[in-house]
Amino acid sequence: EYMEQLLKQSVHRVLAQSYLSYFILCLLGLFLGLFVPMRFSVPHAWLFSIICFGVGPALIIWAQLTSRTFEVVKEQTGQAQFNRGPYRYLRNPTQLGLVILVAGYAFASGTAILFVTAGVAYLISNIFFRKHELILENRYGDPYKAYKTSVPKIM
Repeated sequence: EYMEQLLKQSVHRVLAQSYLSYFILCLLGLFLGLFVPMRFSVPHAWLFSIICFGVGPALIIWAQLTSRTFEVVKEQTGQAQFNRGPYRYLRNPTQLGLVILVAGYAFASGTAILFVTAGVAYLISNIFFRKHELILENRYGDPYKAYKTSVPKIM
């Protein structure tokens, strides 16, 4: 019964839940950083944060724009194709973009606790990612399973 309910869920809903949990835990990390004296200093941290602020959102936007084309390609060709855009290299580029973006905030703020809460958020988001993959396996079958075995989840 759980599996039936899971498979009825929208992929976008599951991903939204994942990203929301990530966002909330990262905000918690920033908040705790005000009270927990776990600071760090890295030479040129401002440079790392600027790079992360550029690369993270760019990867997220690229992934989101690419994912919109999956259904269009399936309608045009009759076959689901997942090896497009950043999905050629990893199965969840948005998650990697979020990790990079949060690292930018951690470097900018010098708050070590943010790395801890971001790590917990990453682990929790993997629960949602497994649900996401089950839905895609059910929806697309063998083409998605073949894609899943040929492309790593995250670099």
